[in-house]
Amino acid sequence: MSPRAHDDFCALTTPEARADLADRQLAALAERETVVRAFAACDTETARRGIAEHPPGPLSGALIGVKDIIATEAFPTRYGSSNPAVVGPRVDAWCVAEARRLGGTILGKTVCTELAYPLPGPTTNPHDPTRTPGGSSSGSAAAVAAGFVSFALGTQTAGSTIRPASYCGITGFKPSYGLLHLEGVQAISTTCDHIGIFAQSPRDAWYFSSAMTASQAEILLPRRPTRVLRLRLPPEIPRTDGYSDRAEALVESLRQAGVAVRTMDLPFPLEDFSGLQQALCYWEAARILLAPGGQHLVPELRALLGPYLEIDLSVYADARRRRQAYQARFEALATGYDAVLQPAATGIAPPIASTGDAVMSRFWTALHVPAITVPIWHSVEGMPLGLQLLGRIGEDRALAEVAEWFYRLT
Repeated sequence: MSPRAHDDFCALTTPEARADLADRQLAALAERETVVRAFAACDTETARRGIAEHPPGPLSGALIGVKDIIATEAFPTRYGSSNPAVVGPRVDAWCVAEARRLGGTILGKTVCTELAYPLPGPTTNPHDPTRTPGGSSSGSAAAVAAGFVSFALGTQTAGSTIRPASYCGITGFKPSYGLLHLEGVQAISTTCDHIGIFAQSPRDAWYFSSAMTASQAEILLPRRPTRVLRLRLPPEIPRTDGYSDRAEALVESLRQAGVAVRTMDLPFPLEDFSGLQQALCYWEAARILLAPGGQHLVPELRALLGPYLEIDLSVYADARRRRQAYQARFEALATGYDAVLQPAATGIAPPIASTGDAVMSRFWTALHVPAITVPIWHSVEGMPLGLQLLGRIGEDRALAEVAEWFYRLT
């Protein structure tokens, strides 16, 4: 199991401390990348020069990985494809340009599954190379977990930030829909695509996010929640690796600590919890990725999306109406509580032949609400298990504060 290279990047306040961290990260990369295989392309010498120049900004000294579905000027963008004909523009996406403007150093492009389809890539889980790091932001999660970078940019259209973070034992943060601009990111779904952020802790994840959206990065201090809602999942939803027992123990410990906890069943149909995001995403993705002159798709992805070209607009429109109704229900459900809690994945990282099941994130991604993974549990095999916290749209900072409290508590 890989030890963390550091705790909080944002706690390092001098150029010397951040340069020392970057040196240790590059040493870890040299030692372990042949096994982890987090990067599709990287440039360590250019990164060393960038760190040595001490560029001004809140991200000065930070090594950053960028998912290979996000455009960069310094590195080719191949969308996880092995087809040499698949190549993106050599320009910086908005999120990459902002990270560089804020003083960050782009170390390289991290592996993603091919056009975000869940066919495993070469990346392994830093805790166990026989297991997956998750997908589709495979390399981004693994690069942070292995201690190669302080931050990594990923995306989430279903569960591509929350689930890999759980599998790799780090923080994954999916802000409210639209908070981080998607310009320069390969579109999959116009209503479900989000930028995701990987970091060691919720405080670091919020530091990076706030630097991208505010005049200066805001450092979170742990805030003890006073009102917490745990959302109990219906028994039909798969929960493996003792998640149920762990959740019950967590609720009991919170109550003993004086935190108010309320349990309840999902006020949504089970079929939409599993299928609403797919109804929206696949209808849109078919029209984006199967357009004439579009990307060269793996046969599995073309076979998945093809039937959605035949689905009538009225079916898609009805899914959008249901999503809007569920957004209002969630807003009412979460009002007056600090967070909604549920597992971040169905269990620990499965063997490398799979990228895992995104069912624990799909519905919430479709609802556009902020979500964050906190690494708080381990299985008997020593593999990480994450807790997912959900909040109301626009209450990203408050959600990150509660997540930080959980992180420090555990």
